[in-house]
Amino acid sequence: MKPSDELLQFEKKFHQRRLRIADSDTWTLSVRPEQITMGNMVLACRSGASSMAGLSAEEAHGMAVGFALAERLAKDVLGAQRVNYLCLMMQDPIVHFHILPRYEVPVTRYGRLWEDMDWPAPPTIAPVRTDDEVLERIRDDLSNGL
Repeated sequence: MKPSDELLQFEKKFHQRRLRIADSDTWTLSVRPEQITMGNMVLACRSGASSMAGLSAEEAHGMAVGFALAERLAKDVLGAQRVNYLCLMMQDPIVHFHILPRYEVPVTRYGRLWEDMDWPAPPTIAPVRTDDEVLERIRDDLSNGL
């Protein structure tokens, strides 16, 4: 099956090949290019489904497995206290979730101080420039936690 243009654009926008942590038959877990809090990830449906109602039973099961993996990695590898999941699909119509580890106290890692300024309220979603080296180090640490 040839990937749709929307799916290819999504993969490119989120740098899925370069920032991939893990794949299943139905989902890809990758580091989010813009780190709102340390260790942000994206869990994206590989079929290009554009609605939750359009997910197959296998994809729905794979989503639960992907959430469990992301949460385990965020907590065990990065020390997150909580994990938030956002599925907005306003600009990118592929079913995907932004996974945001949350931290009660500031953390120094990857050569910088990470502060979850909104804790314990919902996170503010805004563009954040994150260096490629930091993204790749986060990817490597999360991948090594598999």
